[in-house]
Amino acid sequence: MFDRKKQFKNKLFFVKAWIAVFFLLTILILSGTAGCGLFNRQADEAEENAVAEEEIETQEEETLPGDLITTITLWDCLEPRERMALMESRDNFVSSFRDINIETRHFRSQEELQDQFEAASLAGAGPEIVLLDLDGVQRLAPSNVTKEIIGEVDYALILDGLEEISAYNNKNYIVPFRSYDFLTFYYNKDFIEQPPVDFEQVLAYAQDISGSGDFEEDTYGFILNESEADWIIPFIGGYNGWVIDYATNSLTLDSQATQSTLEFLDHVYNQGQILEAGMEYGEISELFKNGRVHMIMDHYSSAEEYIEAGVNIGLSKIPRVWEGTRYPTPMISGLGFMINTNTYGAQLEAVRAFIDFMLTEEIQLTWNKNTPTLPVLKAIDKSDGFARDSILSAAYEQAKICRGKPYDQLIMVIRDAIRDNVGSLLAGDILPADAALKIQEDAIRLRSGALPVEKSYSPEGDSGQSGENIEDNG
Repeated sequence: MFDRKKQFKNKLFFVKAWIAVFFLLTILILSGTAGCGLFNRQADEAEENAVAEEEIETQEEETLPGDLITTITLWDCLEPRERMALMESRDNFVSSFRDINIETRHFRSQEELQDQFEAASLAGAGPEIVLLDLDGVQRLAPSNVTKEIIGEVDYALILDGLEEISAYNNKNYIVPFRSYDFLTFYYNKDFIEQPPVDFEQVLAYAQDISGSGDFEEDTYGFILNESEADWIIPFIGGYNGWVIDYATNSLTLDSQATQSTLEFLDHVYNQGQILEAGMEYGEISELFKNGRVHMIMDHYSSAEEYIEAGVNIGLSKIPRVWEGTRYPTPMISGLGFMINTNTYGAQLEAVRAFIDFMLTEEIQLTWNKNTPTLPVLKAIDKSDGFARDSILSAAYEQAKICRGKPYDQLIMVIRDAIRDNVGSLLAGDILPADAALKIQEDAIRLRSGALPVEKSYSPEGDSGQSGENIEDNG
């Protein structure tokens, strides 16, 4: 009996011991699992903290505090293609100059922009900088709302024609940025291998075409849009005169150069009957597209249209004037930057940095690809981007000898006076010398309001006059 009890106690002790061991092992296993989870969480948290710290450091590198960023505002009234190019240039600038931000606002027309800018500036506010047609100088400079341009640009590097219309009272108020709106000489390379060097060659070719019998009827060697003054004015420059004195904006139409121009027109239309008269711009353009006229004068911006029409075009400077030695000088205009008179300190330095950036060769060449405008720097045609494009190179050779287009109100009276008196000349109602004098007299009367001004047809349209008011804060 005693032995059985003893055996039972031993077995009971053995069972309890195994239960204790099992319980202890269970506790150890659970503790180990919890420990692993704890250690894993600690490792994950450490890794997440490291990543977060790295992200914070990266953000600190990429983003400057607001009080270290200089913000300037730019207003424009550009056409859609130019507007897109401006936004791209703005984005590239702020990516390179991380301490400067540029906010923008777009206007439907230059008139609206000028009115709002003038009012804001006179009130001590307004944008730091505006981008508009060079006409803006004559509108805004008299109101003393823009800064004189002194150290922002070296005008000796700018196209001469644009420099001429950058000043008011012999002080510069705009930095030219892009050029456009000028006539050049077009020829069809399917018929003409090399462009003529002077108008003697032009007229000789025109006579050959009309008398050869090798072409269809109503095929012409050259047609001049003589009904539009913009096509006549370049010849006044070619005869060593001009239509205004830029320093005073006074009219200078009563000159030997104007008389020589009218004598040329009298020769080719009345005396020699070499050229066809009475054709409008649109008709001449269509004839050139159809190969029915081999040489014309037209705006550089029309090149894209003629290429799309399948014309094998060549461009050159307008040939030297008849019985003269100089090249005609078409009118040129452009876009430029004006600085608000209220701009000082960091904002002024930011504006200057942006203007410098926009005048770099890289930006100037980029705009060639994306817009119908041309650069303003005289020497930029030495770059590879020009050398590979014969049309662009030829157009820029023309741009270099252009004269600045007078502001709208003034050019309108000049156009009317020339158009009306050229019409009288070709009708045989007046002699060249008398017509030159009458052009000057009529222009003065038109300018004074004694005669009503008619806005003449402009085939290229008004630049920078479309769109909605759009704000872009970068």
